[in-house]
Amino acid sequence: MTNQMRDLNIAIVMFDGADGLDVSGPWEMFWFATTFDTLPEKDDVTEETFSYTFNGTSRRLPNLFTVAPTTEPLSMSSGTRCVADYTFDSAPGANVVVVPGGEGARATEKLKANGTLDYIHKIGTQKDNKYIMSVCTGSFVLGHAGLLDGIHCTTYMNQYNRFEREIPAAKLVRNPEINFVQDGRHLTTNGPCSGLATSLRLVEDHVGTRKKDKLRKLLSFVYPTAKGLILENGALIEHNV
Repeated sequence: MTNQMRDLNIAIVMFDGADGLDVSGPWEMFWFATTFDTLPEKDDVTEETFSYTFNGTSRRLPNLFTVAPTTEPLSMSSGTRCVADYTFDSAPGANVVVVPGGEGARATEKLKANGTLDYIHKIGTQKDNKYIMSVCTGSFVLGHAGLLDGIHCTTYMNQYNRFEREIPAAKLVRNPEINFVQDGRHLTTNGPCSGLATSLRLVEDHVGTRKKDKLRKLLSFVYPTAKGLILENGALIEHNV
């Protein structure tokens, strides 16, 4: 496995009413994974290395950014206030798009009017796209952006019926015991905490199980085992991260 996380230009979408954990969880996981890119494959990440990385002065990474309809403060679903790095018009190129859930994910007409759906569709359909990921009810946003037709996917477990009504062309997997479903480059999740597990799965898919396991251990992501389903040769196979 020669891929590096810095090969991915990751756009994490924000909007009013987005779930804050759906944004910050993947951000933290991808940030740590990218900072470990330069470590030799044969070397384990030591506590000293981890401490140095965590306490380093260079905090921002050019390949990881947030994007929204505006750079004015946004109100997350829990009331926290966040400011995106870029607007859709000013954002650099991306080959990964991550979409949160939250109450704001229900506002389909607003997301259409402010350009959110168009931006997600654009990144998700580019020829160089690597991954399309949603957290929790962010799968509704992906579906309304036209990215889940014929795709095996999941969503927050208490939203199955609504999802099937609104996104009938998707292949919904009804299984509250799993954290994620992966169908090729599409990764969709159960509830907000499943975003961490799904981010780990994306790291594993791109840079390999060894580096994923290093990250999992150092972040103390030790219990419970994160479970998902991955589409392989037409069948959904259980996979733990």
